[in-house]
Amino acid sequence: MKILSIGWFRSLSSTSLHRHWALQNNSDTIDKIEAGLPNINLWHRIAYHLFQKGIPIKLPDGTNANKKIKELVSHNTYDIVWIDKGVTINKSTLTFIKCKSPKTSIISYSPDNMALRHNQSLNYLQCIPHYDYIFTNKSYILNEMKNLGAKNIKFIDNMYEDSFHFPRILADIDIKRLGGEVGFVGSWEKERCESILFLVKNNIPVKVFGDGKWNNYKGTSPYLTILPAIFSEDYSKALQAFKISLCFLRKKNYDQQTTRTMEIPACGGFMLAERTNEHLNLFEEGKEAVYFSSNKELLEHCKYYLINEDERKKIALAGLERCQTSGYSNNKSIKKMLDIIAANG
Repeated sequence: MKILSIGWFRSLSSTSLHRHWALQNNSDTIDKIEAGLPNINLWHRIAYHLFQKGIPIKLPDGTNANKKIKELVSHNTYDIVWIDKGVTINKSTLTFIKCKSPKTSIISYSPDNMALRHNQSLNYLQCIPHYDYIFTNKSYILNEMKNLGAKNIKFIDNMYEDSFHFPRILADIDIKRLGGEVGFVGSWEKERCESILFLVKNNIPVKVFGDGKWNNYKGTSPYLTILPAIFSEDYSKALQAFKISLCFLRKKNYDQQTTRTMEIPACGGFMLAERTNEHLNLFEEGKEAVYFSSNKELLEHCKYYLINEDERKKIALAGLERCQTSGYSNNKSIKKMLDIIAANG
């Protein structure tokens, strides 16, 4: 199998790069094209905001990915062209691929809710009908995506990268620097901030690694520690080092699960997550993860599991085992998707 992989590969902690690695492991030959800018430039920002206001303007292709795709397709025959969140990829590029190689399967994957305007681009909307398959980790957008023109859309759970998200032997300095009683790694959102402040007001120590609006809460309580965002190996270490690692869902995307759903248990961390049907199906409640539906329940679980270390460690270990036995890794999940594509020609 020969694959052309287009994605956002610049950061080692990029899930797009992790999916590329899995594609590489599941193919005979793979070429790749970078579609992500190191820094979003001014014109990109302007075009994005104009599109959000309803103006039909495309995002600029700052890496010349469209030109590079056409060049490679002109000289190579690919079984699959895999486009990871192709917000800068143009419809003309997809039609060019099909013209040159009608049997090539063109695949779209995105970890975001692509039925929502703030995740889309005009480029992406125009491309939707031209993808042979669209894979999404949002089970609830299938009909909306069909209404936008998707021919074949398939739901697949979130994934973790087993070469990146795994338990480490943590030194004391790692535990002190990255760990704590209760922790969260991620961006600010109103609801998750309110939940953390509720814990803090009830004397639960919480450490947050995040930037932006989180900085407004520095020094507001002796129980709250705000530190800069972390990436790469420190990210995985922190998920493991916290006694309790919080898993919040992004409300503006209507998430039912998130990448941290897999990454926290895969790193050997104890996961305390928002209760959803998808979470309950992925990890058994009280045995492989613990869930909450209110700030009161969140507080009760924190109080209980902070003082019940053996039970906490048992659940963390069971969560890790569930990740491994249920095939939540990138390698196994990508293989499922490639098998679906192969089975349907």
